[in-house]
Amino acid sequence: MLIVLLVVIIIASIRRRDDFVNVDSATRQEIDSTIKTGRRLTLAMRQASHRLMQVEIKKEIEGLCKIAESMFEMLRKDPNDLRIVKQFITYYLEPTHKIVLKYVELATTRPMPADAVSILDKTEKSFKSIRTAFLQQKEKMLANDVMDLDTEIKVFETISRNMSMDGDSGKDKNPPPVSTSGQK
Repeated sequence: MLIVLLVVIIIASIRRRDDFVNVDSATRQEIDSTIKTGRRLTLAMRQASHRLMQVEIKKEIEGLCKIAESMFEMLRKDPNDLRIVKQFITYYLEPTHKIVLKYVELATTRPMPADAVSILDKTEKSFKSIRTAFLQQKEKMLANDVMDLDTEIKVFETISRNMSMDGDSGKDKNPPPVSTSGQK
C-alpha cells in the first residue's frame, strides 16, 4: 500500500507540473502575456490617478489596481485561472481603464465643462460598484482553489481509508530478529 501511495503522489506531482506549464493548451508565454497586459492597464490607471487632487478617488483607483494585481499573482501561482483572468481583463479591467483615464482627463481639464461636475460625481459613485465587481471576479478564482483543495482532501482520505482497510496498516511485516544469545 505504501507503494500505491507513492505512485499516486508521483503521478499527482507530475500532473501538477504539466498543468503549470501547459494548461488547457495555454503556454507559459500566454500566461505571462496576459499578466503583462493586465499590469500595463493598472500602471496606466495609477499614473493617471497621480494627476488627481482628490485623495479619496486616488485611493479608490489604487484599491482597484491592487485587486487586479493580486489576481495576476494568483494566476502566476495557478495557471488554471487563465480563462477567468482573461475574461476579467476584457470585461472589467479594460473598461475600468477607459473610465479612469476619461475621468482623470475630465477632472483635470480647466476650465471644466459645465456638465462635467455631474458626470464626475456619477463616475466617483461608480468606483464602489466597480470594486465590488472586481472582488467578485477574484472570488471566482478563490472558489476554484477551494474546489481544488477539497479534491485533494478527498483523494487523501480515500488513500488513507484504503490503507487502514488493509488491516496491516502501521504494522511491520518483518519484525527484527530475536537474539537467542541473550544479548540485545
